[in-house]
Amino acid sequence: MQFFKFIFLKRSWDADKNVLTKTMNRLADSKEPLWLLIFPEGTVVSKSARQKSKCYSEKNGLSDHEHLLLPRSTGLHFCTKALRKSVDYIYDFTIGFEGISAGEFPEDIYTLRGIYLSGKYPRNVHIHIRKFLISEIPEEEEKFTEWLRQRWMEKDALMAEFYTKGKFPSFESSSPKIIPLKLNSIFELANMWYFMIMFVSMFYNVPYFTNILFDKFSKLYLNMM
Repeated sequence: MQFFKFIFLKRSWDADKNVLTKTMNRLADSKEPLWLLIFPEGTVVSKSARQKSKCYSEKNGLSDHEHLLLPRSTGLHFCTKALRKSVDYIYDFTIGFEGISAGEFPEDIYTLRGIYLSGKYPRNVHIHIRKFLISEIPEEEEKFTEWLRQRWMEKDALMAEFYTKGKFPSFESSSPKIIPLKLNSIFELANMWYFMIMFVSMFYNVPYFTNILFDKFSKLYLNMM
């Protein structure tokens, strides 16, 4: 995560504001191309998270979603405001995994153990992308929050259609693009197994067995390089 310059937060605005301020100032002044990835929901959709979202909606008189969580607007509004002069667009990604039905959650179906040990993974991943001109997005926080909630209502409708038809609707001006995924080199496969060994070590707490694997695999990995 450090290599990809993740912004580590504590999910408390009082604690996170200074971190975000320093990061946004650095990004705004940077001349390098910028991609800032934000998950306004704050966490993945799960059974417990959906229940919390529903309770919060009922308590605050908000419209709840069927498939998504209520978005948190504070962090995204802050970043949008800070980068308004250096960023032109906000891209909205809605992602659907094949093999997941309405009411199910990807983290329950596609677990790390299932992916690595049983070969159970989504055969296709569908991504619906929209682009919004940042200058047309409300600056005032209350209006921004309402704008964001409206977008999430639209995203929830997109997910409903995906679960019904198995795909997202196409834009009138474009057709879906199919991008096959493949390994660029054998080193990517080696990296995947290297990660799996570390995961097994932490999950099963078998240091002796893992040390043997690390020793053998490190030699194989170094020989390949």
